[in-house]
Amino acid sequence: IMDTYEKALKEYFKTRKYIAFAFLFGSQARGKATKLSDVDIAVYFYPEKRHPIEYEEEVFYEGEDKIWADLERILKREVELLVLNRVSATVSASAIRGIPLVINDWGLFLDFMDTVTREAEDFMEMTISDFLFEQKVKT
Repeated sequence: IMDTYEKALKEYFKTRKYIAFAFLFGSQARGKATKLSDVDIAVYFYPEKRHPIEYEEEVFYEGEDKIWADLERILKREVELLVLNRVSATVSASAIRGIPLVINDWGLFLDFMDTVTREAEDFMEMTISDFLFEQKVKT
């Protein structure tokens, strides 16, 4: 299904100038989707302030509902729209490993990728360290 719609998605996002970048991720991007799978799409809205990079913020953007409705109409499938400005670094780092639909601002994307990847790695290291400490305490 994604080969059929990838071009339409790329065209759609190319004309959305308030979106800095967008990715297809999840089972559709990995080629593991079933007939019942939804379509996972991550978008990053241009933030009001460029620095620091916006993530894990309680922000809502005017175009969110319209994008979601447009995507469901285009794809004729259920769409899960993930706003990267709002979600955790670990979720963001995973989503941007998907298929790029548009990158309107490479500088902003690279800053975002660097920030969330580093933050996600730090979180994973801390989680592993905590786990190993707990295992040591148990023995």
